[in-house]
Amino acid sequence: MTYIFGHRGLPRIYRENSITGLNKAFDHCDFVETDLRITKDNNIIFYHDSFIKDFFIEDLTLNEIELLLPDIDMSDMIFTSRTQITGNVNFEIKSDDTKKENLEVLIKKIINMATYDDIISSFNWEVIHNYKDSFNCKYGIILDNEDNLFEAIALSNHDNQIMFMVSNNVINSRNFNLPLNRTVVWTVNDEKEFERLMQIGLYGIITDIPDTMQLYKK
Repeated sequence: MTYIFGHRGLPRIYRENSITGLNKAFDHCDFVETDLRITKDNNIIFYHDSFIKDFFIEDLTLNEIELLLPDIDMSDMIFTSRTQITGNVNFEIKSDDTKKENLEVLIKKIINMATYDDIISSFNWEVIHNYKDSFNCKYGIILDNEDNLFEAIALSNHDNQIMFMVSNNVINSRNFNLPLNRTVVWTVNDEKEFERLMQIGLYGIITDIPDTMQLYKK
């Protein structure tokens, strides 16, 4: 069975990465994919970009973020307990513009919070590799360029647990040769392409419109 992932929840209906949107997405999908950032005071927030109004998130406290985002309910973006999310989650560890020591705090916190069926993934292959023996859940690396395929295939040959979160252009590369049952494709919003990918044996497909794409689930 190929699982449907809601990309940052239901971003065309709710604010992306909001806890409300993430949980509402489970009406239509099997997983949600969401982005995690670490703050200056070592709190975790659901947020994609590395900055808020030209300030790096890792240099901001929660109180400062609240002042910068007066229209957002902070309780809808702060991650304190796994029970806040009601279904399976692909946690993307955001590492750009993040110091190594802060990144380590973030991933250690998520390892302690994730459940068995969750996935922890990142563009930062090194941090996933360094902590793979500590994961009590699935783990994966993210690819958005076919130039990374040969290295990813080599990793797959030595690690039969690692998952691959690949962009749509990567899976359509003639060099693609990763195990389909450990591959999740992002972000697919074209219905014909989504229907085609549902038939090839992937682990999952990430989409902004799981409420529409659920129609293609068998």
